[in-house]
Amino acid sequence: MLTIAVVDDEERIRLGLGKLIRDAGEPYRVVGTFASGQELLDRMHELQPDLVITDVKMPQMDGLQLMARVRELASGSKIAVLSGYNDFEYARTAMRQGAVEYLLKPVNIKELHQLLANVLEMVQKERSERRLESDDLVSFLLGPGENRVPEHLFEEVCARLDRQPLFRGYYAILLLQASSEVTPAGLEHLTAEWGEERRIVGCIDGRRAVILPVRPIEHAGIARERSVMLLQQLPAGTAAKAGISGVFSGSQWLPQAYEEALRSLEQAWYSRERRVCGAQGDGQGARRQPEERYRLVRLLDKQLFPALHGGDYARLPNLAGAWLDEIAPLAPGWAELKEACAAIAAHGSEELEQRGIPKDEVEWPHDPGRFEDWRAFAAALKGAVEKLAGLLEQVKTEHRAVETVKAYIQQHFTEELELQHLADLVYLTPSYLSKLFKTETGETITDYIISERIALAKRLLKEDRGLKTYKVGERVGYPDPAYFTKVFKKMTGKTPKEYRDFVR
Repeated sequence: MLTIAVVDDEERIRLGLGKLIRDAGEPYRVVGTFASGQELLDRMHELQPDLVITDVKMPQMDGLQLMARVRELASGSKIAVLSGYNDFEYARTAMRQGAVEYLLKPVNIKELHQLLANVLEMVQKERSERRLESDDLVSFLLGPGENRVPEHLFEEVCARLDRQPLFRGYYAILLLQASSEVTPAGLEHLTAEWGEERRIVGCIDGRRAVILPVRPIEHAGIARERSVMLLQQLPAGTAAKAGISGVFSGSQWLPQAYEEALRSLEQAWYSRERRVCGAQGDGQGARRQPEERYRLVRLLDKQLFPALHGGDYARLPNLAGAWLDEIAPLAPGWAELKEACAAIAAHGSEELEQRGIPKDEVEWPHDPGRFEDWRAFAAALKGAVEKLAGLLEQVKTEHRAVETVKAYIQQHFTEELELQHLADLVYLTPSYLSKLFKTETGETITDYIISERIALAKRLLKEDRGLKTYKVGERVGYPDPAYFTKVFKKMTGKTPKEYRDFVR
């Protein structure tokens, strides 16, 4: 809508022009017709018209003087001038000083309509640009504390925002977390009745903040009422949570309003309802003291971490579930949950790396706020712990299998050992046992058997000098003397006789 003020000392002309403008259509609204420039100036602060149409030649204050005063009081207002043929020099001077257009008396309706359309397009473009800039500035102030802007920039941004009616009056913040089908355009439509001054901006964390004006005559709960109605109007099947701040005035309070809204959103996040608005924020708990923030980690130190580092992997899922059940009534904030998740991930990754398992095998839910609600987050975290426990338990089982096979070989290496028999001992397939054994020990089963046999042969050659070398071969599982000599030399670089002479 384009708001217009008409100034002319001739009553017939100003009233007639006012009627022509009103007849031009809905986009145009006459906010006043004035007989002198001073009458307009007395109400300029109140009206703030988008367009002033003024006669250039009037007693006491002419149109050029009025232009200068209007610029001082409302730099954004556009000015068009009315002039007769004899006043054309006045009109030309006005154009040089920034008037957007001039109209000759008597006013041509077609020219008037063209003027109004041109100014409307100009004003709408400027409004759009100002709004984009304003939204950027607001987004600059909204976000978690660690993203807060430096003090000197904060003051500069606030000074610019406080020129807007929204921040000169009262406002509250609605912080909305909803599925992707809720678009900014959709929110604009659903909140249209909240007034043109409202703002819908994106936050650093990806959520949408609606800054809604609160008029002095409205009761304190109006922001919550509107939020509840907004949630009810969302498309069917949409899951959404919302948080509401208290009422503030002045853009310097935007960060605190955001934190209040965030905290109430976090409270709503614990609700089982698919769409819910949290209690109005009071700022309490938005910034936790360090001793409170780490309480969840201290609870982990009691059972879950000792079980993890003690190798009691099978109990980890149940311990994680018990921990989640214990903290749910506390309704911790997302920052606190994030720290606890980071601690679990760090301890779990350390155990995986120590056992040669890539830590990215487990996907941890690092950002609780990205989940629809507490139950979805808790299920994801418990699933990650179950995956961790499964990987570690598998390694533990496989390690025991390799140790069992090694112990059996150490007791029976002088015998003929078949891979199938060894695999049957630990209930694995021969191919998997071979791969697992190589991964765990760095050598094949055959090489391990040979190593054990040659180690015993070396002891016998050194300690029992009366024992013939072929007898040594028989005792370690090589009844063929030639083959024994070949294998021994390959492993030691010497024949059995050369080795005995060397260690004599």
